[in-house]
Amino acid sequence: MAAVATERYIEPSDNAAAYIQGYRPWMSLLGVRLRHGAPHQTKQGELALIEQLLPEELLLHIFERLPIIGLATAQLVCRQWRRVGAAQPLWRRACMNAFFTSTPEQNAALVRAQYRGCWKRMLMERPHLRFDGIYVSRNTYLRMGVVEWKTKSAAHLVLYFRYFRFFPDGTFAYRTSPEPLSKVHRSLAAPPKHLHSQAHYHGRGGARGGGVKDGEQVFHGRFKQDGERVWTAMRYDLRGSTEVRSRLRLRSTVPGANNRLDIQAIVSWDREDRQEQPLLNVQPDEEAEEGAETRQHRRGMVPYVFVPFEQVHSHVINLPVSVMDCWITG
Repeated sequence: MAAVATERYIEPSDNAAAYIQGYRPWMSLLGVRLRHGAPHQTKQGELALIEQLLPEELLLHIFERLPIIGLATAQLVCRQWRRVGAAQPLWRRACMNAFFTSTPEQNAALVRAQYRGCWKRMLMERPHLRFDGIYVSRNTYLRMGVVEWKTKSAAHLVLYFRYFRFFPDGTFAYRTSPEPLSKVHRSLAAPPKHLHSQAHYHGRGGARGGGVKDGEQVFHGRFKQDGERVWTAMRYDLRGSTEVRSRLRLRSTVPGANNRLDIQAIVSWDREDRQEQPLLNVQPDEEAEEGAETRQHRRGMVPYVFVPFEQVHSHVINLPVSVMDCWITG
């Protein structure tokens, strides 16, 4: 006998009926079109109080007095500040300060040719030394101690720092010290103004104070930059004949940071005749001229890390060797 298919109607239960007939508030949005206004068309009542009371003209004058890192931070506050902070004159001023070795005409021609007329893009992509902080190299090495009583082959982990602070006039301050950045940053001041006009400026900081201890000195010299390459030159003593030159490579861990200086060479020169020579004409990898002795240094080649002034007391580089025996700069 053939089976006959039959249909049965099942009465829904009370729970199923409640589920089917339940209220769904999102269903009311079907077929509704919402209008989205542009950011600059926001109603006045929706603006923050500071946006209502501070006109954009006055806000632009405030931004003109901010350092470049402050200007970049201000653009993250809101849409209005981002729009005002993107004004080309603000970034043009920052580029003129950063690329001081080029004339305004050269910078203007370069921003048109390579950066599509955007000064902010030029500042982000073109390598330049930063003047709003200090470059620090943290170095450690093992030193054998004195063998006493039952202690054999005693060793000590020695920590010392190299400091570079660059200035927009082409000079720099240099110091080597076992003290952390939080204690020595005040000593890295600009050189005396009456020495800026010298053709071959070099020398040491003569004033005490600012964290400079006996046996430590703050030296000053001149630098030049060509793209990512940086050369520095200074003398340990104006009356002596020892010159110290270094070749560095500038790079960034994030776009536009310019926060690392790799040490490629450190060379000291001893001239017997003490003849005055242009400090930046001879690069560290060139051969010494006749009558000069050169020595290549291999210790203390850890890259420099840039620390802004507002972080000199809170940066991790200040930790003692008992807490951080090794730090990978990246």
